Amino acid sequence: MTSQRRLVFKLFQGFLALATCLSTSLAHADYPDHPITFVSAYVPGGTNDFLTRFIAQGVGKELKGNAIVENKPGANGIVGTTIVSRSAADGYTLLMGNSASHGINPTLYPKLQYDALKDFQGVSMVASVPIVLIVNAKLPVNNLKELVAYGKSHPGKLGFGSSGTGGAGHLAGEAFILASGIDMVHVPYKGDAAAVADTMAGQIPACFVALSSATAQLASGMLKVIAVASDKRLAKYPDVPTMDESGYKNMEFAQWFAIVAPAATPKPVVDTLNQAIKKVLDSPQAKTSFDTQGAEPVYTTPEQTQAFIKSEIQRFGDIIHKLNLHAD
Repeated sequence: MTSQRRLVFKLFQGFLALATCLSTSLAHADYPDHPITFVSAYVPGGTNDFLTRFIAQGVGKELKGNAIVENKPGANGIVGTTIVSRSAADGYTLLMGNSASHGINPTLYPKLQYDALKDFQGVSMVASVPIVLIVNAKLPVNNLKELVAYGKSHPGKLGFGSSGTGGAGHLAGEAFILASGIDMVHVPYKGDAAAVADTMAGQIPACFVALSSATAQLASGMLKVIAVASDKRLAKYPDVPTMDESGYKNMEFAQWFAIVAPAATPKPVVDTLNQAIKKVLDSPQAKTSFDTQGAEPVYTTPEQTQAFIKSEIQRFGDIIHKLNLHAD
């Protein structure tokens, strides 16, 4: 091939590359041109549902389009997460992933129907919510020391609820049992809201749940927080010690939430969604609303989101193996 032909060939290749880029950009320039569906893989009323609706409403306004929320609960988030993993990678079906669906389930369920990393593209983190230990106000305990003493003097009488098998609350409870030697039976629910309701009604004496799921009920005086599974005390409950302060080390558990899209969703679409979410999280309304729920807004880039999910799968995996937990 002569030098002139090589030059013409290179120019032609450059033209094709430019045309492809322009075509891709134009194809997504009108995104979104129909409603975006945000899926919450849990029942209405819990933290996941609250955050999904808040983000959906905000993104809809930012992108001047419509956004709808669909609840697809079941099997600790597996049902809804699997549905989204098999949806078209076009930016019109998104999932509010969390520490269970994208941090714990990959290890807890060996026959999981989705791959948290390969089947999804992270868009942005949304929030982090500390796990707290709540007890019925009539239970004669006010701290972990008293709870352990009560449990040891009343064997077989204590149980703790959580959002479901393998959730952050469940892991926190099992880790506490292992560290304290207390006799407590896990009672799994389909979401934090149900566990909190039964604790308040006295059906179970305690629960490890996200603080956001119990804020309103705590105000009733029928429940009390006796410990926080966090690295620091909560501003809302400054007198409640952390589990570390109470003598139980490495007991940091939180529910985190992130918007994820099916893998292969075009980068321009992911970037558009990411920037819309950033604006929503930066708004004064986000801070105010999240604070009432005990949640802290957290924004990340798509790359940071994906890296965080990968690291959490490893972290939770180590904990699950140590506790010898498994689910069918």
